[in-house]
Amino acid sequence: MIFSRIEIGEAEGAISAHTIRMNGDTVKKGSVLSRDDIACLKGAGIKFIAAVRLEPGDLDENEAALAVARALAGDNLVLGKSMGGRVNLYARTNGLAQIDRKRIDAINLGQSSITVATLPEYAEAVAQRAVATVKVIPFAVASAEVDRCLALARTDNQPPAVSLIAYKARRVALILTSAPGLKPSILDSTREVTGARLQTLGCQVDFEARCGHSVEELCPALAKAGDSDCDLILICGATVTCDIGDVVPAAIVGQGGEIIHYGMPVEPGNMLLLARIGDRLIVNLPGCSRSPKLNGLDWVLQRIAAEIPVTARDIQQMGVGGLIKDIPHIRRRRQKVMKNLQPKVAAVILAAGRSQRMGEHNKLLTTVGDLPMVSHVVGAALDSNVQQVVVVTGYEAEQVKQAPLLDRTEIVFNADFASGMASSLRSGLDSVVQDMEGALILLGDMPLISAAQINELIAEFNPAMERDIVVPFKDGKRGNPVLWSKRHFPALRALTGDTGGRVLMQENTGNIWDLPMLDDAIFVDFDTPDSLTHLPGLMEKKS
Repeated sequence: MIFSRIEIGEAEGAISAHTIRMNGDTVKKGSVLSRDDIACLKGAGIKFIAAVRLEPGDLDENEAALAVARALAGDNLVLGKSMGGRVNLYARTNGLAQIDRKRIDAINLGQSSITVATLPEYAEAVAQRAVATVKVIPFAVASAEVDRCLALARTDNQPPAVSLIAYKARRVALILTSAPGLKPSILDSTREVTGARLQTLGCQVDFEARCGHSVEELCPALAKAGDSDCDLILICGATVTCDIGDVVPAAIVGQGGEIIHYGMPVEPGNMLLLARIGDRLIVNLPGCSRSPKLNGLDWVLQRIAAEIPVTARDIQQMGVGGLIKDIPHIRRRRQKVMKNLQPKVAAVILAAGRSQRMGEHNKLLTTVGDLPMVSHVVGAALDSNVQQVVVVTGYEAEQVKQAPLLDRTEIVFNADFASGMASSLRSGLDSVVQDMEGALILLGDMPLISAAQINELIAEFNPAMERDIVVPFKDGKRGNPVLWSKRHFPALRALTGDTGGRVLMQENTGNIWDLPMLDDAIFVDFDTPDSLTHLPGLMEKKS
């Protein structure tokens, strides 16, 4: 690959190294310069351009990244699209990342053109989120460099360098002990928190016993748990185990069990105890397990759910990175910094349509729970990190305007709403204040969208990096809402009829950043009376 400053008359066929904008025309970074591009550049008075020419044996950045990603990817991973020299490896399901650090290091240490970044070994991976990413830094690399990386990524008699160990459903027995002065509500809360913790791993509590905090009462409870079909026993004592001879370990030994390890170099989670009776593992929970916050127990349960053996040595080696206790003043400082760095984004909610497929009923005013449908969308926007919320009304504008929460927004009436979506989009964008860097376009009939999903889209938005169209996607399909940089506002305003922004995506593929989502909320809208019958149940799941 040859990178140089090229005289514009000789640049046809070269690859533009930077994006160049000229009076409405754009030559994008990474594009092969055509005759028309050259004409535009000349017309703008540009005489030289930084560009790249490929040499024999060079591989395009996207081709090279895809080849390396394919060689790295193991079980339960899905390759994302190759774009801008980057390919992400996404988790097909929830589980733990399995990373061969030696091979990843060998790739990264051997050269600087092809980079691989991964989650830490045994880090929790979430479905549809990236486990690893391959990034080719220059516009092209020599095929010999790619071949070297491929040889390191896939070696004989070794598993792939990056894979995902999926969680497997486990039946769990939970024993809660009580003592004088310990309120039953504490045990109820512990049961709820533990059930939720297990649910994220695909596991559930199938057996529960409550007894006094003594060896005499705990032994029979352990025996009953052992007679159940459960794969794992969890014990949460009324008091934290303080010694290997304390009540819980003594009861385990009394039932013929053995203590595998006591103590953990993770904060919070120090007082965890791991034991076994026969083939069944037992975890004596640390006191912090009563809280849903991340602690050392989560790391142990994740490995058990992924069928990864947990030994005393495994626990003892969790110390580096094990200080996970949240420190309040650091958290506040981090939140303040992130707030200052966050791009300013407006939400434009389109709520002007006639709901023609609904007959005479305006679907946006359908009551779901205790709010109309449109209020759920408005509520998500108001609870998110957007700086301005604009609601565009049209059909039955006065009734829509009276919906709860809309008094906290800027309401714009689109008199031309019957002409289609484009006019409402234009009305909304015209009301976005000048200092906003982008606008998130929300549809008023998508009440399953949450504030958390909106915040994820904003977090990925970065116009300075040309990541200025952020689109949610799942299972290879794009959904709504879409976040647009203000640079695209003129093109969005120029749309006509019942056309949305999708048509502009085809012209700006290099600027699109696909953000994986975990559920189908980004696809679900309500257009017919039949579809509304499913809405209450879906809203209940959302909450």
